[in-house]
Amino acid sequence: MQPASTRGIRRFLRGLLGGCALALASAVQAAPFVLAYTDGQVETSYSNLKAFHRNLSAVGLGSTYGLTVTGQLHQEGMNDTTRQIIAFAKSRSLPLYPTVSDYNQDIAAFDPAISHSIVNSKALSASSIEQLVTLARDNGFAGINLDFEQVEPRNAKAFSAYVKALGQALHAQGRKLIISVPPKLDDQQPEYLQGYDYRALAAAVDYFQLMTYDQVGPGWSSGGFHGEVWPGPGSGLDWQQALLAYAVTRVPAGKLLSGLAAYGQDYSIGNRVHWSAYEEIIAEHNAVTHLDAPSATPYATWGSVNSFADGVEWSAERAQPVLWYDDAQSIRSKAALVGRLGLGGTSVWAMGYEDASFWSALQAGLAKAPALLPSGRE
Repeated sequence: MQPASTRGIRRFLRGLLGGCALALASAVQAAPFVLAYTDGQVETSYSNLKAFHRNLSAVGLGSTYGLTVTGQLHQEGMNDTTRQIIAFAKSRSLPLYPTVSDYNQDIAAFDPAISHSIVNSKALSASSIEQLVTLARDNGFAGINLDFEQVEPRNAKAFSAYVKALGQALHAQGRKLIISVPPKLDDQQPEYLQGYDYRALAAAVDYFQLMTYDQVGPGWSSGGFHGEVWPGPGSGLDWQQALLAYAVTRVPAGKLLSGLAAYGQDYSIGNRVHWSAYEEIIAEHNAVTHLDAPSATPYATWGSVNSFADGVEWSAERAQPVLWYDDAQSIRSKAALVGRLGLGGTSVWAMGYEDASFWSALQAGLAKAPALLPSGRE
């Protein structure tokens, strides 16, 4: 029989090790959820997934499926690249979530008629939900990422009920539901955002992916924030902070995924440019780079530009922004909001646009929430 003192020491060590194990398990569980969307139209989406998959918790298959006004599920962007992405993700046991949207290819836009038709019909609701559950089950997907971007205010209650029913059906099969939702600053935001009842939707889903990007772009502004005009930031730190501060009053923080864009806007051509192309563009134009203090994001200027950007005639003198983008520090600062606010994690649009430096910045931001100067620079 061991001396009492020895038994006591052993009990103490077992307790200490057990406590460490629990703490470690808790830390693992608390690791931020990183959802990266792929873009099957960009071949580098597959090669980047292979290169950077260790940074991910799950893969969102961007622009792959949609529902029609009659509630029929159809493929939007399934191609060889997407099939390679699916096969690779499965080989690495990465959960897959296909996006299912209300995008209408005939009008090349998200269509409010689709959600209106489906959520207000018991038959179409039931049929579409059955198709989505079958899609997830038959393809070994972890669940569904619903991406209805044009829900009218009159359909808010019906849409919430639809999402609740879809969530219940997926959960019954051991699968999850992610919903992508446009961001808003408060309950009085423009009418087109009032179709989304954050509280009701959050109660029905596993993750609430907030699309905190595209603040300003060629021909549009999100409105209601510092009287934005364009050119402007694609996703300013101050804008993200304001959106997330409101969201956490309506959505459990642990379900919230912030949104990060791996692209910027080149106003000289009226189009997106990928993270991986910024340095080349700046060098090509011998551009001067600047920091916009309120948004804590950089922009570049170069010689006079005359452009017809996204249907809007636009010109810039040498001192005006032409390329608005993110750099490593702005991504790090926005990623740090996950820890600061206790969010569930973050999401990225999209793989294939970025390079290794993007993931280094993202992981640095998720690892800690560094103190920021007013400019957002550390």
